[in-house]
Amino acid sequence: MASLIPLINDLLPMIVPSSVSITKANTLRAPDATLPPGSANEADAVVSKSDRLCASVLTLSAHATSDIRHHGEQDTIVYMASGTGLLLVSPGAGQDVKRHNMAAGDFAFIPSWTEHQMLNESDQDTVWVITRSGPQPVRVGLTDWGGDQAK
Repeated sequence: MASLIPLINDLLPMIVPSSVSITKANTLRAPDATLPPGSANEADAVVSKSDRLCASVLTLSAHATSDIRHHGEQDTIVYMASGTGLLLVSPGAGQDVKRHNMAAGDFAFIPSWTEHQMLNESDQDTVWVITRSGPQPVRVGLTDWGGDQAK
């Protein structure tokens, strides 16, 4: 019986039906849509398709910032899809916020509960692809670094 257990892991994907889910870019944001200066738009791209992963797309217009936030128990990977920007990260209480320059093609790993903020100091939009370790994105906006949860 014990020798059958490894086989189950190999056979299960062939037995259990699965499907691929595609999210088209134009469902996240109309191709001709432009954000007002200084604004941010976060759209869910792949949500509730897996127990372990979800993805969203954050677009920051010129000279915009995201809120200061953390993602609760979810680890996060950020991919800078286009533009240049800054990832600000608070290493912990009483420590200075660290600035990380990001450019198209760069990745960042943000551990759970880590406070961070994305900034666009350029004159062009930036696009960030955000992948989190949960079925739906947890977004906890904060009033300030180490601050209370924003309402």
